Amino acid sequence: MRWGIPILLLGLVAYGLTRIGWSNIYASRPSSVLFYLVLALPFFVQPIGDLILYRYLLGVGRALPLWILLRKRYMNTVMLDYSGEVYLFFWIRKTLKIDGNFLMHAVKDSSVLSAAGGLVVLWVMFVILLVEHLITLPSIQIGRWPLLLIGSVPLLLGIALFVGNRKLTALSRKQIGVTFSIHLTRCIVALWLEYVLWWLSGALPSSGDCFKFVALRLLVTRLPLIPSKDLVFVGVAMAAAGSMAVSAPKVAAVLVLMTVIDKIEDLVVVGVPWLVQQVRFRRSAGEAAS
Repeated sequence: MRWGIPILLLGLVAYGLTRIGWSNIYASRPSSVLFYLVLALPFFVQPIGDLILYRYLLGVGRALPLWILLRKRYMNTVMLDYSGEVYLFFWIRKTLKIDGNFLMHAVKDSSVLSAAGGLVVLWVMFVILLVEHLITLPSIQIGRWPLLLIGSVPLLLGIALFVGNRKLTALSRKQIGVTFSIHLTRCIVALWLEYVLWWLSGALPSSGDCFKFVALRLLVTRLPLIPSKDLVFVGVAMAAAGSMAVSAPKVAAVLVLMTVIDKIEDLVVVGVPWLVQQVRFRRSAGEAAS
């Protein structure tokens, strides 16, 4: 499943891009220098937010380095959702000697509050889209209400943590509030940067269209346990572009650049240094054993 689904998604996305035409996509790439300068920034938003959060919750200061949070993001992106949280838990428990019970609550509840913060932002964006008449609300059948309830689970869990407090978590209400605020701020910053990217790209004719694609990205990222969400977003966004009065080659060019640069950063910033570290460690272990 981990390899099959991404390969299938990659095939579908490649087919869609081929239909548009690779030469057309290349010719439609953004010309703004600012676009390429901003393009590298979203990669670091989540790790920096997590760094601030866990240093606050655990009180460890610089003992918790940024590269551990970069690895957490890398594992969640490349492997499976929440595999990064598992890696973070075991690294902190082993290296920083933090109490396992409190650490478990910190990692678990941070994930819940992160999902709740993203859901709040998604709802706010949905309301803005409705108020500005950028989208129309379809008629909701009774059978869709269970889906709405399921989608609200992260927010309900976040409220339960705050109300139940010590009965459900080792975090204080202040820690819960600060954690939620950091995740909410991180989500807003990441989405604002993406909005700026779409605006600078010139691929979309209006700020409203930029806002739609940002909301679409947030909706895709809220899907639980879905591998290769970046490829899912590319496919969905290309389909959305086909139903809107926008340039499909320009939109495709921005989507390809966003995806490729993100993967290059994954490889250069996290993947290769981690691999080199492991090779050196195993070589040293082999020499010590011999």
